[in-house]
Amino acid sequence: MITAAELQTMRDALQRAIFSGTRRVQFTDRAVEYNSVDDMRKALADIDKAIATASGSTPSSFSLAMHSRD
Repeated sequence: MITAAELQTMRDALQRAIFSGTRRVQFTDRAVEYNSVDDMRKALADIDKAIATASGSTPSSFSLAMHSRD
């Protein structure tokens, strides 16, 4: 099983890649190339959930509503 520390390392690498505009992420023993930034963000959300589960907490969530008057 992956530890919370390993998940955090993976999260950090993925977040650095997103911020730098790179779609290829190198983890300790493998590299992953994502098709899009959206795929990377989905993976980041999955890692966040896994970190929350491993640490015994629940991930924070929020909703964003946009309204427009036309």
